[in-house]
This record gives sequence, C-alpha cells and structure tokens, in this order.
Amino acid sequence: MLHIVDQAGRARGRLSRRAWLQMGGLGLLGLSLPALLKGESNHKAPPAAKSCVLFLLHGGPSQLDIWDMKPGAPAEVRGEFSSIATTVPGIRVTEHLPRLARLANRYTIVRSMTHTAVNHNTATYLVTTGHPPLRDLIAFTPTVNDHPHLGAQIALKKSGANNTPAAVSLPDPVSDGPYTTPGQGGGFLGAAHAPMVVYGDPNEEEFTVDGLGIHGEDAPDRLAGRRALLHNLNEQLARLADEPRVEQLDRYQKRAFRLLTSDATRRAFEMGAETPRLRDRYGRHKYGQSLLLARRLVEAGVRLVTVYWGGKVNNPLPHWDTHFNNNRRLKDELLPPFDQCFSAFLEDLDARGLLASTLVVCMGEFGRTPRFGQDTGNGVDATGRDHWPQCYSLVVAGGTAPGGRVLGRSDRFAAYPAADPYTPQDLAASLLHALGIDPNEEVQDGFGRNLPLSAGEVRESLFIR
Repeated sequence: MLHIVDQAGRARGRLSRRAWLQMGGLGLLGLSLPALLKGESNHKAPPAAKSCVLFLLHGGPSQLDIWDMKPGAPAEVRGEFSSIATTVPGIRVTEHLPRLARLANRYTIVRSMTHTAVNHNTATYLVTTGHPPLRDLIAFTPTVNDHPHLGAQIALKKSGANNTPAAVSLPDPVSDGPYTTPGQGGGFLGAAHAPMVVYGDPNEEEFTVDGLGIHGEDAPDRLAGRRALLHNLNEQLARLADEPRVEQLDRYQKRAFRLLTSDATRRAFEMGAETPRLRDRYGRHKYGQSLLLARRLVEAGVRLVTVYWGGKVNNPLPHWDTHFNNNRRLKDELLPPFDQCFSAFLEDLDARGLLASTLVVCMGEFGRTPRFGQDTGNGVDATGRDHWPQCYSLVVAGGTAPGGRVLGRSDRFAAYPAADPYTPQDLAASLLHALGIDPNEEVQDGFGRNLPLSAGEVRESLFIR
C-alpha cells in the first residue's frame, strides 16, 4: 500500500498497488524512472564541484602570524613577523609565505571562523564532522555513536568514480597524546562508509598500500581464493544473518573487493609515475607527497581526501601546536614546507583543470591566543601562544567561486569576529551543498534519532559564484 500525504505532511489515505498503476505511478509525480533512481529531479542545479581535499593543520596555526596579521597592534599581539603584499591589492599575508602570496588570486581567506571547543580532540571532531561534541574534554575518544567524518557523510550519498573509494584519509591518524581523536571514521554510519585510511609516508621509496599490490597474471586466482575463503566463513556464520553488524561487515567486504580490483585506485597510489621535478616541487617530505597523492586520488575519482599534518606527540615531524617557541617553529619548521607544498598543490590542480571541480579547505581546528604568553588552561610560556577557537582563519579554494577574496573580519587583535562570522557547522553544510548533497537530509544516529547531515547554514560565498 502507498501512503499519500499532502504538502503539509498530513496523511490523505492509501492507494492500492492496482490504483497506483492505473494512475500512472511515476508519471503522476512527474518523475522519470532514471531521475528517480538517481534520487534527483530534472530541475536540480548541478553541483559546484565533484571532489574535495581537506588539509588539516592539526594543532592550531596562529591566525595572527599567518593570514590575519595586525601590524598596528602592540608587540605582544602582533609578534615579530612582517606582512607582505600579495598579487591581490589589499590582501597581505606573512612574509614567510612568498609562494602563496603570488597565488592569492586562486584562494580565499576566511578571517572570522569561530567556535568554543578549546581542546584538540573536541575541536578536531567539530571541524571534521561539522557537529559539536557533547563535552569539551582532553580525553575525548572515539565511540560507535560519534558523528561521522565528512568523508563518511559523502560516502553515504556518493560513490567514488571507477570503483575508487568515496573517501581517503592519510598519512597519519591524529591524536592528542594517548587519546585518539574522534571524528575520523564512520561513526554511527558504520565502517562501510568510513574513509579508507592510508597510513604511511608517500615520500618513502617503498611506500605501498596493503592489498592494492594484487595484480599481474596470478591476481584473478588470488582474489578468487580470498572470495572463496570468505564465502566459507560466511556460511558458517549464516545463523547470525539477522545481526545488523554482520550485514554491515558484508557491505564492508564488498567495498574491499571493489578496491582490490580497481585499476584506478591502484594506479593512483603509484607515486613513481610522477616526474622527479614535480615531486621536488611539492617537497620531498611526508606532507608534500601526501598532497601530491591527494591530487592523484582526486584525478582517479575519490570524492573527499583528508590530509592530516601532525597531531601525534611522538611524531618526529613538527605539528602546529605552538605553546612554546611559536615564532621559531613557524619560521624554521612549519611555514617553509607548508608554503612549498600548498602552493604546489594549488598550482598543480589549476594546471590540470581540476581546481574548478575540486573544493580545497586548509584549516586548523582553532587558532592561537591574541597575546603571547596568554594561558587559556593548556600551558604556555612567553614565547608561545595557547589555543584560541573564538576567532581564527582558514583558506578555501576551488568550486565556482573566484579566488582573491577575504571573507569575514576580525577585531583589532584577531580575538573575536568583528563581521560576518563563520562556524565549522556552516563550513560543513556549505561543503556538502557544493558537492550536490543536501545538508538538511536526515540520517538516523546510533540512538535512533533523526538528525540532519549538517545543522549549519549554507554559505554559498565559500564555494559558489
């Protein structure tokens, strides 16, 4: 039986199958079968982009020392760095980003990002899922009831092209000390929608992805053997067929085999196919080569790639949490390789005609305190800046929106938004919208509640002309 409701959502009775067919079924609703199967009607506007790359500078880069400098502020606020002009009149950035200064016409700076989560894990959860945490804790760790990563939200609605995964995360998981950061997986959507994780250093000659090396003459036999083994195991587990987690595992297995047999996915991870000159341009380090790999994954058909920079206490490479020696660490360790790899990434996307169809978001989970030595409860000395989520900056590029802009405005110390504030929820909703996904569409969480993919406001100025 078909339940009929009016435009206000009131029930108007039922139609039998016979009556439904007599009335023309699909024709009554003005839908063709192909449009229905695609879940879209003919009047729906095309998405502004096909793919997205999130570049997370984990730890929280300083807005005052990079994107939103305040030369007229007191020394304890402005710091020691000078600003330089960019190719766009009126837009200035730190002196330690000369390459990106020359590319200012290709990106937009948002100077009024704001939220209230002061700890790494809660803030990272917020910016990677678009949903605020229940509590703001240092020891905030993953559970099966978490909101899903944006890549999982996209995977729920879109698949990758050419049997590629819908979402990929690399090169490291992020954590705050011993506490793994939540919001990196499928959350309540389950493992079947979680981003494919690729942990390792793409700069290493022996870099490989486990399982994707199955090719050559014996590949069909080896894959057939794995399928047979799984089939036998599944028969033994037939009594659990009604268990939802077993059904989810079956979907996960099917996705894994699609990846194993995807030539596009395997080729995307063959870093040796790139010229030495281009690899040098990105920078011969983990994050430079990770951005190059992100470009290759987007080309192959992946919808969302997340590149995490830093985030582990025992990571030998520097992260962006500058409680101590803020100026030295930015000047010597962080900004030079960042300037190199991010400028190369934008140039490469643009040269290949991919920038217009790829959204790029470069962000931290928050910014840093307006004053050096200002302690917000996480420990700092006179050479450092502590966590500061009340106002910070990020960079977006791609889509149909032009570059060479500044959105939002901070106050005179970059401490609070002075005009046009943006939230991580707004960013998530805008990103989904630009990719052709309705952020208001509801999903059911682990407690059975119907929740929108994003509760933020779509801010078309970010990605759409």
